[in-house]
Amino acid sequence: MTSSSELDYTIHHLCIYDKDPRNHMWPYLKWHHGITGYFTGDTFHIADEGHADYTFLGCGGRAFQIQLEAPPYQFKYEQNWYAKHGNGYNHICWIVNDARKAYEQLQADGATVMQEFQPFPTYDGFVVSDPEGRWIEIMEYTHESFRVQEFTNRPAGECGLRMVGFVEIVDDLEAMSQWYQKALDLRELQKYQNGAGGSVHLVDKFYDADDRNTVMILSTANSAEEKAQLKEKGPFISAIVYEASDLDKAWEDAQWAGMGSVSSPHKDELSGTRMARLREPSGNLIYLRAASG
Repeated sequence: MTSSSELDYTIHHLCIYDKDPRNHMWPYLKWHHGITGYFTGDTFHIADEGHADYTFLGCGGRAFQIQLEAPPYQFKYEQNWYAKHGNGYNHICWIVNDARKAYEQLQADGATVMQEFQPFPTYDGFVVSDPEGRWIEIMEYTHESFRVQEFTNRPAGECGLRMVGFVEIVDDLEAMSQWYQKALDLRELQKYQNGAGGSVHLVDKFYDADDRNTVMILSTANSAEEKAQLKEKGPFISAIVYEASDLDKAWEDAQWAGMGSVSSPHKDELSGTRMARLREPSGNLIYLRAASG
């Protein structure tokens, strides 16, 4: 059996299910983002009900991006999720060098298959869920001309903004941290503890603080909103994470662009980092933190 360390798991994008992506992408574009790729269902695969379209957006950082995906969705399990939850952060996608071997390895490590391994016109892929039920998409590019482009790692705008990762709310912080380290070959970058709560920052093997600082944050539910969502729908993807060299300017720019303010810049009690919270057009949460250094 191939080990996770041999598969080069690379954090790639956060998928947002959104019934109106053409309008909802504009606040992102006004807030220093750029389109890194647009694909119709013909490029990927076509649902019985028609095709979805996909818009990839990047901001400042080299690798991590978001993907706005519109209904109808390709598979029944996706359609069931959207019928229940509507717009929302749906899954994280990882790129590997051998999707078929990753399919076997992740099942051996306790992942549950949501969509079986399939070869598509431009990639091989599948979807599993982690032990707490969050979805993980795995892709291996197989078509030379099909790639979602990366930006250079250059913070955007006067505020020095870049998208760096995402937050997942977990039931068992220690167990899920250990699972992701074993199953997807992640490494612990930082850990914060506060009584029974806390967060763990995980990175893949290609992490570089200057050139590729993508981070996966596992966190216990801290706010009243997070606790209510956890009780209602179980562990979930909570937020996109951005950092800015000028936090106050980035927060102001976001509101001008059409993002909603949840909390103004303040010192986070857990990490000690200055941060603010915003809401993107579909209602999902954004964490905006001050860049270190």
